[in-house]
Amino acid sequence: MAREIKDLLDEEIAQYATANPRSREMFARAQESLPGGNTRTGVHIDPFPVYADYGEGAYLHDLDGHRLLDFVNNNTALPLGHAHPEIVAALQAQVARGTSFSRPLVLEVEMAELLKERMPSLEKVRFCSSGTEAVLNTLRVARAFTGRSKIAKFEGAYHGIDDTALVSYLPPLGPELGSDRQPQGVASTAGLMAHTLAETVVLPFNDIDACSEIVEAHGAQLAAVIIDPLSTAVGLTLPEDNFLGKLRELTDRVGALLIFDEIVSFRFGAGGTHTAYGVRPDLICFGKVISGGTPGAVFGGRADAMDLYDPASGARIQQSGTFNANPIAMVAGYKTLQILTAEAYAQMGRLAEKVAEGLRAAFSEAGIAVQVVVAGSMFRIFFLDRAPRNFREAANDDGQLQRWLFFALLNRGIYTRVGGNVSLVTEEGHVDKLVQEVREVLQAV
Repeated sequence: MAREIKDLLDEEIAQYATANPRSREMFARAQESLPGGNTRTGVHIDPFPVYADYGEGAYLHDLDGHRLLDFVNNNTALPLGHAHPEIVAALQAQVARGTSFSRPLVLEVEMAELLKERMPSLEKVRFCSSGTEAVLNTLRVARAFTGRSKIAKFEGAYHGIDDTALVSYLPPLGPELGSDRQPQGVASTAGLMAHTLAETVVLPFNDIDACSEIVEAHGAQLAAVIIDPLSTAVGLTLPEDNFLGKLRELTDRVGALLIFDEIVSFRFGAGGTHTAYGVRPDLICFGKVISGGTPGAVFGGRADAMDLYDPASGARIQQSGTFNANPIAMVAGYKTLQILTAEAYAQMGRLAEKVAEGLRAAFSEAGIAVQVVVAGSMFRIFFLDRAPRNFREAANDDGQLQRWLFFALLNRGIYTRVGGNVSLVTEEGHVDKLVQEVREVLQAV
């Protein structure tokens, strides 16, 4: 099959190149000014990416005039779809009043209150402009609060582009990673200092016994354990056997803070993944959804830790940012959260389950082993015999099959990336369209 898939992949890429001449030309032009042709490594596609023109509802329109059914939604950031009329109206009204000021805003207070109401774990919050900033702030809080220096993260996990976050982010499998139960940290970017690797502890997801051994060995130096509770970058390797609850007990035992990175996993439910799993982290990071499709993020949690930012108490931690809590992010985020009720999340969850059921049936009919994992409004396809439990199992996915499926669906008007997510404007007919197109492309196999 490997040779057959390669031939099919080559055919789909050739069709893609022919059907997207304007995107191909724009990419060539972009490379003259932008290293790699863009400023988001994650959107790089060989031989060239599709350039977006505009979005409407469940659809993304590209530079070559194709109307693509969008199951990516800017990497989960658009749970209301593109250009939702209430978000557009709120943004237009705010732009007419000003886009940024050098003063606090009532909007900032109201947004903080809404977040606290939704999630009691957020006793106090601060705003920033990106998920990376939210993460690096929580790591700094943990170090300042505990007086310790080391941070533990999970192998494969993505937490933005802070130095600590780029230790063991989706590293290539190999002996340098160490054993399954004792993973070794490796640099996932050039320019990482040796002391960053030394101060970053790497843990195996879903193995609480191994985590306990590692954490307790570093306990007196460990400031925090940071986790994406749904391991979204790895591919939705979901926590099993009360793993998150046991991790909470473990961090309490060694006096380290527990940080949940819910920048993507806030797609799980109206109260976040931590609420759904009944685990109260010390600190939490949010982004993407939280700012309604505009640049913005938030972090917060325990009041005693967050009060380290309070100038009235002799602020031990500094945080500034020209666009922190800017009115554009505040109005878009506030309106988005108003629309994203528990029922709205349930609606998206039902559609994601429908996607999974349809895809499982389509692949089964074609005789291809797959696992389709669902978490809230997100779904992920694995070409594996069983659902992976951690990064190393997920990394054995068939990348060539994934690449073929991506181009095959894109050529048929469906935009996905090894899975995807539904939005509030996704309809059952859209799901049926996705499943039908998958059935048709599988006939070639």
